[in-house]
Amino acid sequence: MYVMLMLLIPGLGVVIAVNSVRINVMEPIMRPTYFLTGFAGIGMVGYLVVQHLSNSLNCRRVGFLVMPREPPFSAYVINTNMLSTPGEIYYCPGPEFTISIIHWDGDFMTKYAHEVTRALAHWVYINNFKEAILFGGLDNRLRGEDADQLRVAVTTEYRKRQSLGGIKLMELNYAIVGPLALLMNELERLGIPAISILPYAEPFRADPNAAIVAIQFLKELTGIEVDVSRLKELADMIDKELKEIQESIKRKEGPPHYI
Repeated sequence: MYVMLMLLIPGLGVVIAVNSVRINVMEPIMRPTYFLTGFAGIGMVGYLVVQHLSNSLNCRRVGFLVMPREPPFSAYVINTNMLSTPGEIYYCPGPEFTISIIHWDGDFMTKYAHEVTRALAHWVYINNFKEAILFGGLDNRLRGEDADQLRVAVTTEYRKRQSLGGIKLMELNYAIVGPLALLMNELERLGIPAISILPYAEPFRADPNAAIVAIQFLKELTGIEVDVSRLKELADMIDKELKEIQESIKRKEGPPHYI
């Protein structure tokens, strides 16, 4: 059984609570247009995209997600030198549209994923966002002969309002799993237009190149301009380290032995 409350608390703004999870927003989000988030998964695409967007766009932190037994994790954000908490809401105002981003650090989804995603979906619904855009990754071993760089999954309301054009949906025999699936399910039930952007990614390591593909597709959908040079630098650094590891392994193997 789920219990949801919405309260206006002086000093905290609007607080939405689902069971033991609270969303505290300290200032109103004007003209809400796009809600963006993603979770660490295949290639860590969702995490990389959300982290990059919150640092690259004209965003400010306006709220927090609070839950019992959150991970004992706190760190400073590199670009802003600001103490980061496990779940934060960023507001990115713009001349043509506004963006709200949920940024995640740490892993507290094992126990509270259902409450967190339900609270988020209702927060998006209550704030009347035009569209929800989520980010994840697809295992590139499933790509086969597919020449496309990504697939998408959409809610029924999204298909009613937006033309998919030549965008390919995720194959019928595949499934989204984890918090991204729970959030898409809640958005579907609430009739919210939502799309999950799912580039093919490396399954066993962070894949900045897949994150770049996702951000470039975001621009096609919305016109949002984002500099991806930092992600390209990270991708080059990872590629360099992998090559060094491969060369080191070859050197240790030595020449072939004959009997």
